[in-house]
Amino acid sequence: MPRLHHLVAGLSALGSLTLTMHPHPSGSTDRVTPGTVRVEALAHVTVNLLDDRGVIQQVVREYEIPVGTGSGFNVSPDGVIVTATGVVQSSKDPAVYAANRVFAEYFKVKIPADFSRHKLKNPELNGRLQACYPPRQQNSNCIFTPVTKVTVFPYADPPVPEGYPADLVHTGTSPSAPAVLKLSKGGEDSTLPTVPLATSLGSGIESTDLVGLPTRPSAKAPPKVETAHLDPPGGRTFKPAERAKLSTFLSNDGDGAAVIDDGKSEVIGLVTGGGDAPETLTPVEDIREALVAANVTARRGPVDVLYETALGSYHNKFYANAIPVLEQVLRVRPDHAVAQDHLRFARANRAAAPSPGQAKAPPAKSATGLSPLLLTAIGVVAAGVLIAVAVPLTLRRRRRAGQEAGESPSEPLAAVSTWPPGGTQTMEAGPPEGSFPAYHRQSGPVQGTGASPVAVSPGGARPDGAGTGGSAPAGPAGAAVAGHGVPAGSGGQVLFCTQCGMRLGRAHRFCGFCGHPVDQ
Repeated sequence: MPRLHHLVAGLSALGSLTLTMHPHPSGSTDRVTPGTVRVEALAHVTVNLLDDRGVIQQVVREYEIPVGTGSGFNVSPDGVIVTATGVVQSSKDPAVYAANRVFAEYFKVKIPADFSRHKLKNPELNGRLQACYPPRQQNSNCIFTPVTKVTVFPYADPPVPEGYPADLVHTGTSPSAPAVLKLSKGGEDSTLPTVPLATSLGSGIESTDLVGLPTRPSAKAPPKVETAHLDPPGGRTFKPAERAKLSTFLSNDGDGAAVIDDGKSEVIGLVTGGGDAPETLTPVEDIREALVAANVTARRGPVDVLYETALGSYHNKFYANAIPVLEQVLRVRPDHAVAQDHLRFARANRAAAPSPGQAKAPPAKSATGLSPLLLTAIGVVAAGVLIAVAVPLTLRRRRRAGQEAGESPSEPLAAVSTWPPGGTQTMEAGPPEGSFPAYHRQSGPVQGTGASPVAVSPGGARPDGAGTGGSAPAGPAGAAVAGHGVPAGSGGQVLFCTQCGMRLGRAHRFCGFCGHPVDQ
């Protein structure tokens, strides 16, 4: 049986390979970065303040109040954006901010421009201020009309300075829930880059990448990528050791950023949190439910098909093949920032790139989500374990076979095996008197018309005794030769048919093969 330390060594090798091959493949975010966007939301509040002291006066003011900024991603070529609800819907009431501003400006009092409810020392003005704050009541003296304005900034070159306006289609019940936006401008031709949206959050996913935009994107301000690991794998939380870097990422407008599965380069959710809130993953299942509630569908576009076709050759370093496809991408979508960058690099390195027959393609990703190097390591270790088991078993079988051979001596080889074995048998049509071995012919009339059977000396002996097998002992007629059951004629001779040459059976009167009569 295989030694225990052999198995332990194999498993240790597998463990070491698993630890060293960390799955954050190069280019795993290239499918997502073109569809990454920045989202900025503000509340446009129109307030009507009624002053009924003496002659009634109506004071109208308009304010734009920041609601939130964050990241998101496009899931449809006509511009369907997914982000976190906290980015486009603040927990603070913009009407309170507007009330503080209008009161401070009209009544010339000091009130901070914030989202808190304040009190004034003047009882009359304080009463009017409290009546201005929402919610609206019978004695309210302020009327608010808030409108949320959302602007989306895609990753494009040249950038879109003013962004694209978007309508708020669906929001969740918590800041981490998905929100769905629809561009009202910019997606008319359905050529916007999109991200590949996964079907579900796999139970074994651990290694991920977060892709967000801390500022308005441009060629000099590309999306920011941060690695992270789910703990437990397939869960909604990240490893505690990574909380500091994730908090920094989220504090730089990272809320709503896409979370990418490194194994398949697909978006498996969005990330929220940071600061006092824990960093959590909102899974792709919740995103798809929000899309259904918004009555929209995630789909890829023609630009994505061309772009991902180019990525296959680009990452295999077949730049000459990638260049024309990248050029086609830019003909359809001229501001595709990632395609522009890859095209510049491919043109600069086309001469140094290997030909398809010389280059080795990098390991492709497995359908199961495991690293190809990890699968190779598992195969090597499994082969080692099989060898460790098979070699001792083979040696044991050989040793046992050798012992059995020593206990029972091998039987001698048959003197007559095949016909004709070439140089080991001597045929005599009519031996002279006194030849060895003696040739006995049956007395009486000869039966049949054919020639007489031919006698051959067993063991390859010649009549003069100089054969390779030496002299053969004479035995009774029809006895077996050398104990091997080979029929022999009188004197221990082996008989053969003179018609067809086949060996004759004992006491046979006719050849069993051709039917020729035997003359004995």
